[in-house]
Amino acid sequence: MHNPIYCNQSAFELFVSEIGRLETNDGICNAVTAIAMHFDPRVSPQLVALELDDIANQINSRVTSGSSRALTAHLHQLLFDELGFRGDTENFFDPKNSFLPSVLECKRGIPVTLALVYKLVAGRCGLDVSGLNTPGHFLARLNMEDERMIVDCFCGGKLLSENEVNARIIKMTGCRELAESALIEVATHRQWVTRILANLIHTFSFQNRPEDIAAVSELYNALKVAY
Repeated sequence: MHNPIYCNQSAFELFVSEIGRLETNDGICNAVTAIAMHFDPRVSPQLVALELDDIANQINSRVTSGSSRALTAHLHQLLFDELGFRGDTENFFDPKNSFLPSVLECKRGIPVTLALVYKLVAGRCGLDVSGLNTPGHFLARLNMEDERMIVDCFCGGKLLSENEVNARIIKMTGCRELAESALIEVATHRQWVTRILANLIHTFSFQNRPEDIAAVSELYNALKVAY
């Protein structure tokens, strides 16, 4: 792997080191944290992990039965009602909405990063969450033994039916066939990270920030080459 020209060396090295285990929760957490490290050298993967641990510990301490339904109820209560994680509707294209440490601090983000917070906290509670790579608006899916819940983390943990998701996709794309296929498209962690990087490149293009585009593109290309 070539040394980066634009990307912070430590951030680049951490990102590349996690590619081999990207499909684990720790791997995607560290890789996405590495993206933020380029823009803020004070960012620490250890502190991010501790913040996620703290949220999960609060949830686990409220549930004595180990019931997945009870854990889910307290997950939503703490994340969305008490801590107030929501979509940033005022400054949607702020790059910080793509940085995991900033989302944890400000409790605001875009669909793909809020879904990641949801997944990483849920995983620490023993719950299984997948990403749904739906067009325009990334969603989370909580997989339980007897049901699957589709969660819109941007809208405060709103639960959606498959029909509602289909209707959204049809409205956005005008294509019913795409809606039916996109609904079941579970995002790999590679696709998850790629979407975050692509969002940043789009934002920096809009803001005319060529050096930042180049730095993020180095991460994007490193991920592409590794696969």
